[in-house]
Amino acid sequence: MYRFTVVLVLSATIGLAFAFLPMGEFPFKGIAPNDTTQNLLLPKGAQYDILFSEQLDSVLTDDGRKLPAKGKQDFLAYLPINGSSQHGYIYVNHELRNANDLLGDGGGMSWFEVKQENGHWKVVNDFHYISFDNLGGTWHNCGGGVTPKGSILTAEEYPTNSNAELSKDGTHFRDTSDFNGFKRYEHMGWMVEVDPKTNKPLHKLYAMGRYSHEDVHCMPDGKTVYLTDDQSPGAFFRFVADKKDDYTKGQLYAYQQTLDGKGGNWLALPRDTLSMINAREVAFKLGATLFKGHEWVEVVNGKIYITETGGDTSNFAKAIRSGGKPAYHISQAPNRINDTLYDAPYGHVLVLDPITNLMEVLITGGDLNDGGNFSQPDALTAVSINNKQYLVVCEDIGSIKRNRVGPAALAKNEKYNEMYFLDLSKPNPSRDNLVRFSVGPRGCEQTGPIFTPDSKTMFMVVQNPDKRNAEPFNRSIVVAITNCF
Repeated sequence: MYRFTVVLVLSATIGLAFAFLPMGEFPFKGIAPNDTTQNLLLPKGAQYDILFSEQLDSVLTDDGRKLPAKGKQDFLAYLPINGSSQHGYIYVNHELRNANDLLGDGGGMSWFEVKQENGHWKVVNDFHYISFDNLGGTWHNCGGGVTPKGSILTAEEYPTNSNAELSKDGTHFRDTSDFNGFKRYEHMGWMVEVDPKTNKPLHKLYAMGRYSHEDVHCMPDGKTVYLTDDQSPGAFFRFVADKKDDYTKGQLYAYQQTLDGKGGNWLALPRDTLSMINAREVAFKLGATLFKGHEWVEVVNGKIYITETGGDTSNFAKAIRSGGKPAYHISQAPNRINDTLYDAPYGHVLVLDPITNLMEVLITGGDLNDGGNFSQPDALTAVSINNKQYLVVCEDIGSIKRNRVGPAALAKNEKYNEMYFLDLSKPNPSRDNLVRFSVGPRGCEQTGPIFTPDSKTMFMVVQNPDKRNAEPFNRSIVVAITNCF
């Protein structure tokens, strides 16, 4: 159950040395890019401990069975025991939609207890699996968040448009019977609340709307929640609960930017069930701003940071006819094609001031011919180290074309995603201020980063690495990273 590996490697320079030398004081020395690795490359001196492995580990179900763990882990939550940074529980989403005869179709969640002893993290007792059968199952559990009262929200991404699409000839979700008054496909694509005290799912949060829920951030007031929509075009949402710590009822809003990009406001959606089932379409009809694939959302010092993964050309024509307006940074981009076709191949990190509702681009991704290869940001977290705030950004490259990867990777049809730190004290930051923390093994997406309260351990996921890689990086795993913060 307990496996660890120590990494004492500074990767060899391959291609550009972008972000190789950090500017000013930094908690670690940035590493070079690499387009051949089958390992997890980290700063010199860092170590990782493997905690949870797809299929190799077995999860205990409520009825006492031990079954091979699901893979494609994504969001992680660390819930400390008595506030400890050395002892707690980890909850992990499974971003799946395929059929599983043993643990049930679709997505899901696992959890386990972890403890740090003698400088290494280990799992205590069994791995456990949370079934969502009482809620009709879940679909593609992606990002998530922890509420101020301590419950966990898990996001269902990519809702389907029909039961046939949901089932995909029985290879995905096979039970297509109606559930709780919904067509089964309409019952996928919501935020779901889980109680970690009982490890039971509580309810799907219909008041937060149905769309491609990517991530969520719960504000300390116990009422306000920011929600991202991973579609192109997609919207950006805010939810305000009617009562503190009760997320089952409240008002859903969609963000509307001013046409000059210098401010914005929030559009209230009707609170009826039909509007919530079709929340994105309703938001567009109200005039919501159109984005290219919002991913994760994080709040630092009152500012809301959002990763927008972007991508190749998307047709916004239908959404525009409905009433939506492309975001200012997309409509003014130099590679804009016309009034309906929008191209943002390298993505953005955005920042929203909730006081003024001004949303701006913090950093624009770029290609290898444009000073670096930070591209298509996705998973996001923040950490305070030595009284300095850092934004931690993971890539998820959707396509290797358009110089998103180096020549060697392109020739092999391979991708190598990276993780970066950004010192938020830098005024007007650019890609040059990003410091490369890690390079994932061939083919993987690094995701789910989360820190212990003392900021000395990062838990993260190596998701879906190339199956040709050597063990242990030929399957999805959860690791704990230490000795570098």
